[in-house]
Amino acid sequence: MIARILIAEDDANILSLLKDFLTELHLEVLEATDGAQAFAMAERSNPHLIITDVVMPGLYGTTAARRLQDYWRTREVPIIIMSGSVESSIIGDLLTHPKVRFLKKPLDLALLARTIRELLPDGGFRPW
Repeated sequence: MIARILIAEDDANILSLLKDFLTELHLEVLEATDGAQAFAMAERSNPHLIITDVVMPGLYGTTAARRLQDYWRTREVPIIIMSGSVESSIIGDLLTHPKVRFLKKPLDLALLARTIRELLPDGGFRPW
C-alpha cells in the first residue's frame, strides 16, 4: 500500500517542493492550500498522514489540526505541523498528542523523511 499524504500549504513553491520530494519517496500526495480545504479533503480521502503549515489564509493549520484530532474519522491520522514564523511553544497542547510533530521551516528534508517513517512505521498500512 502506498501511503497517502495530504499537504496543506499556501506557498506554491513550498507545496511544489514537498510534492516532488514525497513523490520521489513513492508516496501519494494530495494538496490543499488552506486549513478548511485540508479538513474537507482529509474527511473525503482518509490520508495516512497530514503535513500542514501553520499560517495560511482562512483557517490556520493549527485550528485545522485541532479539528482533525476531534473528528472521529481523522483523529488517528498523524500530523506534521510546520512553520517558519511560529515557534513550537505557541502550538501548545497539540504537541502533547503522540501523533503530532513540529518541524521548523526551512524544512530539513532528511528530517521530514525520518519523521514520516517514525509516524508511519508500517509505511501507512492501517488494519481498518
